[in-house]
Amino acid sequence: MNQFERVREAQAGNRAAFLSLIEEQQDRLYRIAYYYVRQEMDAEDVVHEAIYRALVGLPKLKQPQFFTTWLIRIVINCAMTALNKRQRLVVDERYVDELQQVSVTEHDDRIDLLAAVDQLESRQRQVIAFKYWQDMTIEEIANLLRMPSGTIKTILHRGLKALRKNYSFTEEATRSESATVSEQDRLQQRLVTLKELAEARIDIPQTYELTIADYQEDKREAGRATFLWTKQGADPVWGESGKDTGMSLVFGSQEELLEYTIDVAEAARDLPVLTQEELRLHGEEFVLIHYPTALKQFSLTRMKTIESGTIFFYEQIVMDLPLPSSGFRVTVHQSGMVSGFHYFGKQKKPKIPEKLMEKEQILQHIEKTVKVDLQLTYVPKAVLNGAQDEIRLVYELDNCWRSYPADEKEVAKLSEEAVEWEEQAVWLPVPLRPKAAAVRTLEEVQALLGMDSKLYQLLRNADIDEEISSFVWRRRDWQSTDSEDRSFRTFFRTRSAGTVKVMIHKRTGALVSFSRFEDCPPGEKRLSRNECLDIALQFVARTRPELEPYLWLRHQEEEGETDQELFEFRIGVQGVWLRRESLRIVVNKTTGLLEGMDSSFINTTQLETVETTPLIDERKALQIYREVLDLKLEWQTDYSGRGKNHRYRLVYRQVHRYSQREMQWIDARTGELI
Repeated sequence: MNQFERVREAQAGNRAAFLSLIEEQQDRLYRIAYYYVRQEMDAEDVVHEAIYRALVGLPKLKQPQFFTTWLIRIVINCAMTALNKRQRLVVDERYVDELQQVSVTEHDDRIDLLAAVDQLESRQRQVIAFKYWQDMTIEEIANLLRMPSGTIKTILHRGLKALRKNYSFTEEATRSESATVSEQDRLQQRLVTLKELAEARIDIPQTYELTIADYQEDKREAGRATFLWTKQGADPVWGESGKDTGMSLVFGSQEELLEYTIDVAEAARDLPVLTQEELRLHGEEFVLIHYPTALKQFSLTRMKTIESGTIFFYEQIVMDLPLPSSGFRVTVHQSGMVSGFHYFGKQKKPKIPEKLMEKEQILQHIEKTVKVDLQLTYVPKAVLNGAQDEIRLVYELDNCWRSYPADEKEVAKLSEEAVEWEEQAVWLPVPLRPKAAAVRTLEEVQALLGMDSKLYQLLRNADIDEEISSFVWRRRDWQSTDSEDRSFRTFFRTRSAGTVKVMIHKRTGALVSFSRFEDCPPGEKRLSRNECLDIALQFVARTRPELEPYLWLRHQEEEGETDQELFEFRIGVQGVWLRRESLRIVVNKTTGLLEGMDSSFINTTQLETVETTPLIDERKALQIYREVLDLKLEWQTDYSGRGKNHRYRLVYRQVHRYSQREMQWIDARTGELI
């Protein structure tokens, strides 16, 4: 059965077909997630969430032949959501540039067209997928990607031109099966060579054992070999916080070190704390070993103090401005031990505009076009310098992430207004149910999810952050197929197959989310959507009763061919939505079992006390914004380019006149700019 047929079978409710599709993609999904979130445990969370969303959304996939690209897009969305939602970090635009450069291109020799699309540049692939597979208009794509419509048209034109060329080439390549085998041998040999190089160039502790060895090639980044060593007996992802548990290395096809990470807390425990200048010298010494001319090519642009040391950023400078995704960064522990390194390299010098657009012209345009939206939102404690994230009533600026062209030749792009594109939905109030005993212990969670302690054993648990702990169970009769293969595929399959993963809020014991990755046979029931909703609401009443008064259910028609019913809840207080927070529950119609829940922990104490009546109106909020509005000149990655090197465009970003930081919200009660 080919992939198209298996997707059709999976859409009809064949769980074995779905698991088969996921299994052949797992290594790819994990690599993509890892390249985005840069942490093994976070990558595992992202892939689990993506598989869960794919299972729920698969019946709605209109074109099964593009299943792979659709699945990859889900992983990317989950990765970006994880960075924003779970960590609630203030986004560093340079870090976003780093994330956006990730390429997910690979060849699938069984589907010629998909393979040809996979060879395109990341932005070309995105735009083509949105345009032809998601039936989006040029304006909708432009709004989604926050790019001018003209740029989207250019990317689409170049992508289609390249697609015709790639498709012709791919058809010829798929005719030779022996060539594929030979290619696999070549990749394996390259992996062996780079592993030997890594062991020769990097001091790997004798107590470490190799856990992952994976080599892949793609058009943009050529070859990349990823290695992960962990302390013998330690879990590679769920090691204890603060313990010296492992190191990871990434080498390029030219045998250059691209990434280096090692846990040094235990080794550095008794070492003295060095000055920041001493840390810088230690970091530069490490870099010069691997890149002797790096300090001549790149300049130190900024430093970031973290709890355990300092991150030093060295970047390529053009017009006295740093180029994003250029140079390198090195993380040095307070003891002087290098704990992290990431090399981006030297980029092609961008074209400098002949004449810059007048700032006043752009400021006038912003003042005429900027809008605000009243909402509740979590403001990160790092922004507030407080003890915890706070729910605030705010006006969000609709241009907070937008940039404006600095080249006078691009003046026409100022008139290209962003098109509002948000899926319209009807939200219904959730009827309150009779009070039930709240589930607050692990034993109660197991019982609620139907996990008999005699049949399931706890595999591992760890603290995800200050608030959330994660637990993973697996059936006791599950058997592993031992293999010498240390690829991402085998690593992920071994860790995920047959498991149930649960997130618990540490202080309250509340169940935050869970996912099943076990093959459960279909039952004989055929529950209606209303019957499944009753099960979902009972589940909410047992696990998150404090949220019930604030939940609104999205109106959806009953799922037809699938065995699952999805219920999506939004959170609101007196008609004002809490943005970027939701609760989703999946119920199996044939068994009545809960198959998954996704949410974050919402502090209902804050919901109870938050004021939802603004003390300043939109006009006053915009006046506050305009009084301190300024523009900052910077280079921005232009994703319409081709090839390994990045292309850049010079842009203005809106910032606070005095702090030079971007403005996102205006407190609707106090008028404070955030």
